Amino acid sequence: MASASGRRGEFCTATHPDHCVDRGPGRYLAAIYWVVGGADRRARPGAIGDRLGVEPASVTEMFVRLDDAGLADYEKQRGVELTERGGTVARELAWRQCAVRAFFGARLDAELDAGTAYRIGYTLPEQGIERLSELVGHPVEKACCGSGADGDCFFGVRSAFDAADP
Repeated sequence: MASASGRRGEFCTATHPDHCVDRGPGRYLAAIYWVVGGADRRARPGAIGDRLGVEPASVTEMFVRLDDAGLADYEKQRGVELTERGGTVARELAWRQCAVRAFFGARLDAELDAGTAYRIGYTLPEQGIERLSELVGHPVEKACCGSGADGDCFFGVRSAFDAADP
């Protein structure tokens, strides 16, 4: 597995997120994605810490690691924003999380928390995510979710960030 240090190459074009980033750093990328709503804005350590239940100091440390790996642009006092590469990985991770939540909600009538959905989505192979998406009637080519008022994803709505993508 790769780490946030970018040891697996400068640009990741893999079909599975663990070829691009370890699960922990990926969790932060997805959190940044949800907090900023996919827009070109910066996220503060406190907002990410609140979302993930970690201390801002730990968030700042991860921001530095993500910056070093070319996945985010971190500036002290200004926060962090995703780079193009980081945004690509974050969208994939967020989409996987949404596909899992949508499947559990629609097919199993079970509400899955964001953290559990992230872990499952991170672990499943691409074909598994595609199948879950098909089972809830939402093809892979379309955005799975958008950002709600609570910062969580929900099925069937495209975020502003995804609206720009075909």
